[in-house]
Amino acid sequence: MWLSFAVGSALFLAMRRVYEKKLTAYFGNFSISFVTLAFSLPFTLALFLFLPIPMSIGDLPWRFWWPLIVIWVVLYPIQNYLLYRSLREAELSEVTPVGSLLPVFNAVSSFFIIQEVPTLSGGVGIIVTVFATYLLLTDLPAEASAQVGVRAEGKKKYNLPVLFMIGSVICTAIGSTLDKVAVEVSTPVFYSFVNIFGASIVFLILAFATGQHRELKQVRRFLPTLTMLGVVLTLGFTAAMFAFSYGPTSYVLALRSGGFLLAALWGIVFLHESLSRKKITALILFVLGTFFLAVG
Repeated sequence: MWLSFAVGSALFLAMRRVYEKKLTAYFGNFSISFVTLAFSLPFTLALFLFLPIPMSIGDLPWRFWWPLIVIWVVLYPIQNYLLYRSLREAELSEVTPVGSLLPVFNAVSSFFIIQEVPTLSGGVGIIVTVFATYLLLTDLPAEASAQVGVRAEGKKKYNLPVLFMIGSVICTAIGSTLDKVAVEVSTPVFYSFVNIFGASIVFLILAFATGQHRELKQVRRFLPTLTMLGVVLTLGFTAAMFAFSYGPTSYVLALRSGGFLLAALWGIVFLHESLSRKKITALILFVLGTFFLAVG
């Protein structure tokens, strides 16, 4: 059952990244985080009519709340700041495949927090995925070097948006393990609502603190897009929580990584993004790495 939910979540995740890429041109990192989450709240709440919620919300244990506090206060702000900087400053096909590192980083956090251990096949997938990421990290065409930031270390230069995405993926990987901890003592739809509701408040505060609240005036201009994104986020996030409830975290994330590859393919086919030998090789390796992780 978790397999179907993971695949469904991957498809919605690919759609979400395409919409978010468009919105980064008009919203700041915290304002876009707030509006996308806020628009998903009514749809997540509507799922209460069809899916179970805890019998007694007041009796939820500390194990439900402490992961959420860490996610809200620490992981979400860093994760989304880096995510939207990365999407804004680079092509979809350049940064979204880095999301395939999710099960790699999650294998570490899941081992220490919930004692999940990857198989030999999963280990092969990790190695292949890490090498593919290195190819993207060092892929700096002349035009890209002039348009995006790079970081020099010795004689090497690294693609800064890819580094941002790596940082965001690390936060997401840790957060996914914490999601599993909390959802196991709750229900997927209730946890999804509480997670999104709390994060919305945090990002609204950050938007005001950084002056990005002024950008919220543009919401009316993007009502259809934001409404669609709200539905996509609700279905994708809730499907992921159901998958976490039934399957190993790292393997669920391995299948969800397919969504990042679909978003990259969208960028290449429909947005006519650039292709280099390194990028083509990296994309092929990401597919292979995701396959080995999923099989593992």
